[in-house]
Amino acid sequence: MYVVRRTRPRDPERVQQEMEEVFRALMPARPSAAPGQGNLWRPPLEVFETDDALVVQAEIAGMSEDRLSVVVDGDLLSVRGERPDSRQHERRSYHEARIPYGAFGADVFIPFPVNADQTEAEYHNGFLRIVLPRLSPRSIVPRRPGEDGERGKGVR
Repeated sequence: MYVVRRTRPRDPERVQQEMEEVFRALMPARPSAAPGQGNLWRPPLEVFETDDALVVQAEIAGMSEDRLSVVVDGDLLSVRGERPDSRQHERRSYHEARIPYGAFGADVFIPFPVNADQTEAEYHNGFLRIVLPRLSPRSIVPRRPGEDGERGKGVR
């Protein structure tokens, strides 16, 4: 038996992407949900660390800063907001629809201690950039039992 392949093999990642697009097209449109209800879309993120900080960038175009919420709670950074669809009541026939509207949210685990009081967030040209500075390490000098403020002849 001979097997003749008449087309090039399909890339499995492309097949997966096409299937996701079909399922998204079949799903009914979801109404805008309030943050915390679970019907949130997640914006694309970049999370990386430098020597001095953890940096989180989110691509969230078409918004004003007053619709964004950035909260640091322990080792979790939460970004929430809502991108309004200003023309939602207008009659439209879509040919392609890939821009999500409504409530969104993203949670990022913070892998090391940060100084939450010095956290900076900036929204510019559709990107939200959050910089969480590392806590500076403390040096602790061990003391020998019996040392009461005097320096002994041992290790410092």
